[in-house]
Amino acid sequence: MPKNLKGREVAEIMQDKCIACQICIGVCPVGAISMEGNTVKINPEACIGCGKCRDVCPVSAVLFKRPSKKKLTFPQQKPAPLEDYKGVAVFIETHNGAAADVSWELAGKARELADKLGVRVSGYLAGAGVEPLAQQAISYGCDDVYMIDNPAFGSYIPRVYSTALVQLCRQSKPEILLIGASPLGRDLAPCVATLLETGLTADCTGLDVDLQERLLLMTRPTFGGNIMATIFCKSHRPQMSTVRPRLFKAPRPDPTHKGEIHKIDFSYPQDRLPHILEFTATALEAGAADITRSPVLVTIGKGACRAEHVPMFQELADMLGGTIACSRPVVEAGLMSYARQVGQTGKTVTPKIYIGIGVSGSMQHMAGIQGAETIVAINSDPAAPIVQAADYSLIGDYREIVPALISRLKNKVANLAGSKP
Repeated sequence: MPKNLKGREVAEIMQDKCIACQICIGVCPVGAISMEGNTVKINPEACIGCGKCRDVCPVSAVLFKRPSKKKLTFPQQKPAPLEDYKGVAVFIETHNGAAADVSWELAGKARELADKLGVRVSGYLAGAGVEPLAQQAISYGCDDVYMIDNPAFGSYIPRVYSTALVQLCRQSKPEILLIGASPLGRDLAPCVATLLETGLTADCTGLDVDLQERLLLMTRPTFGGNIMATIFCKSHRPQMSTVRPRLFKAPRPDPTHKGEIHKIDFSYPQDRLPHILEFTATALEAGAADITRSPVLVTIGKGACRAEHVPMFQELADMLGGTIACSRPVVEAGLMSYARQVGQTGKTVTPKIYIGIGVSGSMQHMAGIQGAETIVAINSDPAAPIVQAADYSLIGDYREIVPALISRLKNKVANLAGSKP
């Protein structure tokens, strides 16, 4: 096959077969084919070697052979027998020298699962300057902390983190590995599962164990949230799961809990490390509200998706010391950003008070608020799913109910202020 000046193999017209039908000219995505008199010509420097011209030629007048794809290969390592794997491990995610909240939430769940199985809890801690967090991990229930403290972990680089986590798994052989379904965890977990050649169940909403088979039972929504599936990994170890933040409550740290800290040597070739030129701040880093931490959420649903009423909802949220959130249709309508979306495809929240205004209460949305302490529904439909699940329901037009609530709250605040000496 001919090549252009860049060394790329390109297509060529066999003039003795070409009938100048010009079909190839119409399908070329880069305009590399043209008519010169009565002859079809291909500009080799413009051709990208896609082969579309060959595919459509009715008389097979285009000479082109697609290059064979390179098969990806991974380093092979014979897995240990399943019975060699013991214990429950948690990846402790860190940011700027502090552990992510989801790590301690999973440490508490790991403790619960480990106690059922009669095994130890391990914390996998990898980062730069993270030694102070090792003792903190023990106070949250870890019996062993495998710590890699290395400058290479100053920034999140998937290849470095996955290599380190795979090394820790192969050394300590946990039967269960839990990772938070944070943006970092969602990127890291499949890399680790691939390298370990094991299964991974993502975005779980429930975890339990089958004591007889020693299987991790991982529950998550499927088929668009219409079915809750329980998944297990019978033939490979570790059994891996990612879990959304705020799904489980973090235990109270116990400074008397005893554990062991294992410092692990780890090195990564400096010439294989990428050079990070610039970081772009996320919405939360730039100062946007974090709905997962707010004690009160005033949530706008499709039934209240009107821009002119947002100031009213904001006033209610401000009076309660809360934050405005929304359901998926409100984001799709462009009224609010994804950072404020609650639900299976948004964020899992655990406020003390959740107020849903015009929220229907689909299964996907309810999966995101199952940790709320008190649910208040304001809805015109008494048969709406959220009304059935709510602790308190106000049935009627939100345009009348919300102003009445604000008025009552103002009166309450005024009365309290007037009663002070």
